[in-house]
Amino acid sequence: MVKAFRNTVMALTFVVVAGSNIIWSLLDDYVACGLAVAASVTAGFCAERAFIKRSHSEMIRQHGADWQAGSERIESGGPTRTAKAEK
Repeated sequence: MVKAFRNTVMALTFVVVAGSNIIWSLLDDYVACGLAVAASVTAGFCAERAFIKRSHSEMIRQHGADWQAGSERIESGGPTRTAKAEK
């Protein structure tokens, strides 16, 4: 679902930016398409990052403030075992 949403955001951003630049003839067509590609990639990364932050917040809400993502746990030197492995 995240991938489909990200791709939709990227496509819509490309169409809006390229279309507005081409319709109003603000820039050369090639520059407008390049700008639209850059804007759509940036929008895609921002949308994907929003989903990641939301899932991290949800995990913290469900499992408490001690929950950390695996990469953060390794960098901080904290425990790497899960609750199931400890039982």
